[in-house]
Amino acid sequence: MPKNVLFDRNEVLNNVTDLFWRKGYNGTSMQDLVDVTGLNRSSIYNTFGDKFQLFEMALRHYQSTQNDWLRKAFSEAKSPKEAIVSLFHGISDDIKAGNQKGCMLTSCTSELSAEQPIIKDFLIENKDRVVASFAALIEGAQQLGEISDQKDPRTLALYLFSSLQGLRVTSMLEPDLEGVAEEVLSIL
Repeated sequence: MPKNVLFDRNEVLNNVTDLFWRKGYNGTSMQDLVDVTGLNRSSIYNTFGDKFQLFEMALRHYQSTQNDWLRKAFSEAKSPKEAIVSLFHGISDDIKAGNQKGCMLTSCTSELSAEQPIIKDFLIENKDRVVASFAALIEGAQQLGEISDQKDPRTLALYLFSSLQGLRVTSMLEPDLEGVAEEVLSIL
């Protein structure tokens, strides 16, 4: 007879994601995972697999949460350019409000992409998705005359992606990036 699951899987995943986000993969021990989940090691292994598999789940969970946030920010905007502007202002506001943990995906890029091909592939797919979203917004803004059509949408999109990652990393050291966000947006 199978055992009943007596924990909230989503809550465990939220807690594990936050732990990996704060400490990174290499800085997180199995004991840390036991402590943050309240589960014993065998329950973690039986439910989520090994530490690396749990880390992959946490990355996907983080990515899903961030994608939901982006979709919401983009859908509430009155125009494509406003969607980009509101995203950067939202990030700046989030940083000012005390969220200085950076970006879990950006941290993972510097920590694991060189040594874990599966993680690198995941991060490249994420980058491609975000850049494509930015490019679509830029193209829409160009059609409306909000952004010069002399600028290459993909190049601008990659610049915005790079700037977004840079803001998140810098936010770990500096909480006031409003002026920096404005400078990034001035390229539009």
